[in-house]
Amino acid sequence: MNAPVVYAPALLVLLIQASLIRGTGASLGKRLLGLRVVRRDGRPAEVWRIALLRNVLPLALCGYCGWFGLADVLFIAGEDRRCLHDWVAGTRVVKAPRAQRSFTARLVTG
Repeated sequence: MNAPVVYAPALLVLLIQASLIRGTGASLGKRLLGLRVVRRDGRPAEVWRIALLRNVLPLALCGYCGWFGLADVLFIAGEDRRCLHDWVAGTRVVKAPRAQRSFTARLVTG
């Protein structure tokens, strides 16, 4: 298989996701669910923290030890409801505040 055919769409998705995370603290999926990732103290999380510590590191560890994925998910049953990758990154997932709709948007949609 030709590498550009595979890597070009993946790179495009990565850039779009990074752009969304940088602007809102949420990937496309989290935005659809009304969630976002913040630091443990509630401040906005940096893109590198979300990308590397919450996403890349757990995927790499799962490649070496398949049990890591199970341990990662089981951490959500704890009192803080944070997965292991959240503990490593110092982040938590919170409900995103609803954006105020503009006057024009309210007129158009009701």
